[in-house]
Amino acid sequence: MKKHLLLFTIAICLAGNAQSQVNELERSRLNQAAYYNYTESGDVTIKVHVWGAVRFAGLYEIPRGTTLSGLVSLAGGPQFSERNRRATRFVDLKLHRNQEARKTAVFQIQMENRLMVMDEDPVLLDEDVLTFESTISQGFQWRDLFPVVSMIGTIVLILDRLSAGN
Repeated sequence: MKKHLLLFTIAICLAGNAQSQVNELERSRLNQAAYYNYTESGDVTIKVHVWGAVRFAGLYEIPRGTTLSGLVSLAGGPQFSERNRRATRFVDLKLHRNQEARKTAVFQIQMENRLMVMDEDPVLLDEDVLTFESTISQGFQWRDLFPVVSMIGTIVLILDRLSAGN
């Protein structure tokens, strides 16, 4: 009986391991540790860091020869929060590269409201850093007028008091 129980336990463990085994590509896409491996065996790889307002920030191991637009697609593109209609979103995308023992911005583009139009598509190198910085520019609203009016009123009152003292 113990022998059958032992064999049954081993069979369940092996079946569980067979079901939980996934290839490295699938594991890296599902991993919450922010390491993504988009390579196949035999690829010459590079590692690129992706930081900032992007859907999937982290360290990417990608095939050598991958372009900037390819990595932006793998990272899910910029992450935009909800906005009102009058606001305009800008995402500054910068590519930093080691030059003379320090990181220097070698490419920069501003994306507006999810649109990225690039004249050039640089090929990434090992240890490049790609950053996404998001800013929201809101149009003038009526509530923005109140601080201006109150400041002008304060200045008028101060000038009135000063002139009354003379």
